[in-house]
Amino acid sequence: MVQLSIWWLTVFLWSLKSVLCQQFQPPKVWENVELRRLVDVEHVYTIESLELTIKNVDNHANSEYFLALPKITFDQLSVFSVQLKDKQVFLDSGFIEQTTLLEDGSEVAYGRIQFPTPIEPNEDVAFNVNMSYNMGGVPYPKRIALADEQHLLLSTTRYPLSAYETKQGTTEFFGSEDFQEFHAPRGYELEKREPGLVGIWDNIRALDKGPELQILYSHNLPMKQVVNLQRDVWVSHWAGTIQFEEYYELLNRGAQLSKGFSRLEHMVDQQNMRLSHYCGVLEMNLPEDSSEHYFTDKVGMVTTSRIFGDNIYLKPRYPIFGGWKYNFTVGWTNPLTNFLRVGEGSSDSYIISVPLLNGPEDTVYDNVNLSLYLPEGAKVETIESATPSTKTEVTTQKSYLDLNNGHVKVTLNFKNLIDQVGTGELLIKYTYDHESAYKKPLNIAVYIFAALMGFFFLQSINLSVSG
Repeated sequence: MVQLSIWWLTVFLWSLKSVLCQQFQPPKVWENVELRRLVDVEHVYTIESLELTIKNVDNHANSEYFLALPKITFDQLSVFSVQLKDKQVFLDSGFIEQTTLLEDGSEVAYGRIQFPTPIEPNEDVAFNVNMSYNMGGVPYPKRIALADEQHLLLSTTRYPLSAYETKQGTTEFFGSEDFQEFHAPRGYELEKREPGLVGIWDNIRALDKGPELQILYSHNLPMKQVVNLQRDVWVSHWAGTIQFEEYYELLNRGAQLSKGFSRLEHMVDQQNMRLSHYCGVLEMNLPEDSSEHYFTDKVGMVTTSRIFGDNIYLKPRYPIFGGWKYNFTVGWTNPLTNFLRVGEGSSDSYIISVPLLNGPEDTVYDNVNLSLYLPEGAKVETIESATPSTKTEVTTQKSYLDLNNGHVKVTLNFKNLIDQVGTGELLIKYTYDHESAYKKPLNIAVYIFAALMGFFFLQSINLSVSG
């Protein structure tokens, strides 16, 4: 009886384990004939490309493919696109909520890729997946001297992860001058081959990650991370200008100094004219015809900035080493005609287009709050963003000389952005009639006239006391 109870308990626990480890299993209707995973570690973020040739091994046509991603990568995705190989045809893609919990405790998320036409049995199709995510290597060692070269340690899956069996899988790393595998298990080593490291494996099982892969590579550049960015854009029809103001909370997440900062060592290192792991200058690309630039921080105005063409170079009060933070504000003004055009069919309809980012190159953004302020009385019709926002809302906020509800404020929140998506545009279509345009100055004129009349009336009153 006891043995029977133990047997039933074992069966129950095994079934429970199977439920936990197989919460979602895509239908086994595909086979990866070839799967190449290309990982670019040149930037502070990671750029990854997948080149897939797949085969329909089912008895009927299928048009849906599930792409497996480590959950930790899925949560940090910034860019994700799918297109047919050798064709400029982008495929419909998205993500599903279901995940799979593996036996080692890691979690796998899935993207859904939809082909325009069903793939017949035994037919092949080739496509590419391009993605970037707000993750990269961590400093190794964590502390170095000022003049030392910085190295990063990247931990990832050895095999290219897939929800289907793979006949031949390849993993390649590039983007650094020096690569070496960290504690490589025997029989699973990657080969050094230009431009980096390459590993090739045959007959990989579904969701098999292989032994953990750790890559050590040189990256002697600052790892700029904007923890929070508040980007405000003010639109003025009367002045014909658009004003930008950005508040940055910047962190260098690179290797920290092994000893205290030395001004002398820093000056000597600067004379060597080489790339370094600390940040001494921030370069930003501004829109054309920008003017009235300013650069401030918590102390006050910072005068160490230079303008060359459409670029502004900001020199902080101190070099930003690993683990150091710097909060600052930068602003400028542009002609409104560079960003605004009149909509079709009505002179009261407008479309404004502004870039999502204008920040430093090779930078990741954890949280971005973009607020665009339209004139008082404007009515928002549509809001379109090149990058999906986590939250979008339309409110009002009073500013100088606002007498009624205030400026119309359109706010979008983003997470896990990288500098490459900065060229994407935010498009807002709104109406702003002549009545609303003239209402504010007329109201101000009436208030000023009433104030002046009151002042003259008070002056005309004789308040003197005569005997």
